[in-house]
Amino acid sequence: MANEIKAELAAGKLAEYEQLSKIYDDIVKHAKPRLTVEGQGKILLALSDEDHQSQRELATRLGISPQSTSEFVYKLVKRNLVTLTKSPKDKRVNLVNLTNEGRQEIESAAQEVPPFLKALSDTEMDQLSSLLNKITTAMYEDIDAANPTLGVKFHKLFASRYLKQFKK
Repeated sequence: MANEIKAELAAGKLAEYEQLSKIYDDIVKHAKPRLTVEGQGKILLALSDEDHQSQRELATRLGISPQSTSEFVYKLVKRNLVTLTKSPKDKRVNLVNLTNEGRQEIESAAQEVPPFLKALSDTEMDQLSSLLNKITTAMYEDIDAANPTLGVKFHKLFASRYLKQFKK
């Protein structure tokens, strides 16, 4: 029974962290929007993996509706993180392209270390990294089991982004 109670407490702390992280970003980091894996962030990450995709290709690859993809892309255009160009093969198709600012946004998000991590010692940082690795591995396995196509896409996307970062 103690194991179940500990699991519930840990789940509560994860939920608290998730909500607090959003508040922290709004209050402490409000000057710079955070690159997330929702909406616009998904588009940027997909383009960092493979640039010059049509909006339809992005929607299919990310498993989001064409309408949402279009909305996210136009918001990214307004932020000067992507541009739209006509396909040379079919002038009806818009290709989404990362700008230099978009590339910088992705790189800075990957390199950003939240200041609150300074509260941890080196040993605690090692423990946290190990635990988070164990948790994310289990999460990827669950995602793959539920939706192999989507799970593989996101795992490859994140793995490639972070592996590139840490190999530098």
